[in-house]
Amino acid sequence: MTNNKEPRPGSGLATKTPAPLLRLAVRLQLLLSDELMALLALITLALAAVPFAFAMSPALERALVVADVLIVLLFALEYSAGLLLAPDKAAFVRSPWRLLDVFIILAALISLLPFTAETLGASPALRLIRFVRVAVLGTRSSARLAGPVTAQAAAAARSSGELQAWALDFDAGGKGLQSVDWQHLLERIGSEQEDWLYVSGVGEELLAPLAASFAVPEPVLHGKLYGAAFPRLDRLDRYVTLFAWYPQLSGDISAESTVIQRAGLLLVGADKNVAVLEREPSDLRRRVERRLQESEASGDATGPALVNATHALVKEVVRAYARVAEWLETRLMAIEANEASLRDREFLQRTFLLRAEISRVRTTLRHLAEVTRSLNSRRIAIRGFEVGNLPQFQLLASEASDLYERVDDLSENLAALVDMRLNVSSFQMNKVMRLLAILTTLALIPSVAGGMLGMNLIDTPWPSSLPQVAFWVGSGMALSLYWFAIKGWLR
Repeated sequence: MTNNKEPRPGSGLATKTPAPLLRLAVRLQLLLSDELMALLALITLALAAVPFAFAMSPALERALVVADVLIVLLFALEYSAGLLLAPDKAAFVRSPWRLLDVFIILAALISLLPFTAETLGASPALRLIRFVRVAVLGTRSSARLAGPVTAQAAAAARSSGELQAWALDFDAGGKGLQSVDWQHLLERIGSEQEDWLYVSGVGEELLAPLAASFAVPEPVLHGKLYGAAFPRLDRLDRYVTLFAWYPQLSGDISAESTVIQRAGLLLVGADKNVAVLEREPSDLRRRVERRLQESEASGDATGPALVNATHALVKEVVRAYARVAEWLETRLMAIEANEASLRDREFLQRTFLLRAEISRVRTTLRHLAEVTRSLNSRRIAIRGFEVGNLPQFQLLASEASDLYERVDDLSENLAALVDMRLNVSSFQMNKVMRLLAILTTLALIPSVAGGMLGMNLIDTPWPSSLPQVAFWVGSGMALSLYWFAIKGWLR
């Protein structure tokens, strides 16, 4: 595989600035957008005009000062976040627009300092500073493009190790992936050349430039990647989108703390250009690359490069669910083996969690089987996907269907295990109730005799002695035990 790594934007920044601070700066950049800055410019203009339109009371003056302080703080935060994310901080500081930012912040600070108000008082100089600040702010907000902020956010994500991008190496026969930088990635998405791209760590803040390169609305891309719950295949005008979950098992699969971690995937394809967007970083890219190399070595990669790469992607997703199904079987077998030693509470808790995972995996596999079947039975807006002429996707659909039936059998086996435990518990409860009934019946005989005869047999109208009463009570209890024995209650 050719691995021509290009310089990552902001790579020098990652060694100096902690990743959490970078992520905080990215969020600030997204929050303090140019639209918000323009709105603050209008608010500042209104605040500067308030003293000319209203009688100023001490309370109103304090409110204006507080509002000015908050606005200055927002501008200072926006400037600090931009400086932190800038790959070249010296160029950032020398930028004309950033020099205007510094003027805006300093002018506001000058107008808010106590000694400035005491020196200038209500003179026009203080008003002039505020109006100049508003004018500069309006110019800066209206002229600045949204691109640089997004590029800085992408550079910060790339430098912190979250965002990575690769492209199918056609020069190497389409059997490997080579690293590409963010700007090059956007250019290749928007180009007409044949490409198969893979992007890992795609956060919501990076969807805007991606949507612009795809020429699709950002809400559509956001809804497909962040709003889908199950695998699905959709057609968007000249594009096709395929969403799926890629599952990974965390930690040792034999441990009770093992959980399934899922990474959301969205494949967007049109004609000769295919891009895979991965929300959470995973090992899927390495597995896809290994699958391409194995297919090339075995001679199975006989189709177009776009079809082979997409097939390798979907196949690895299906194989990941095969590993999950095997793990679910192991969990079920462990519960069956330890069922007798588990207390009711622990048994019900473990089976409830396992049933929830099985249900989710089963539903996902049902949709995944439909998606893989659709890749061969529907017209796909990607070159090489001919209807009914892709046997490799037919095999994948069969494999996904078999996995679905396998997991469905697990669900039935788990339900049978729970029913057996409940029936055993019910049977044990019935045994306890029978024992209580026997003891109650046996105790009832001497209680009735004692109630009828009283505490003393002397001078009673009953011609019976104490040994005689004991004989009849013992005989009644013995006959009762005999009756319970022939009924099977003593077993």
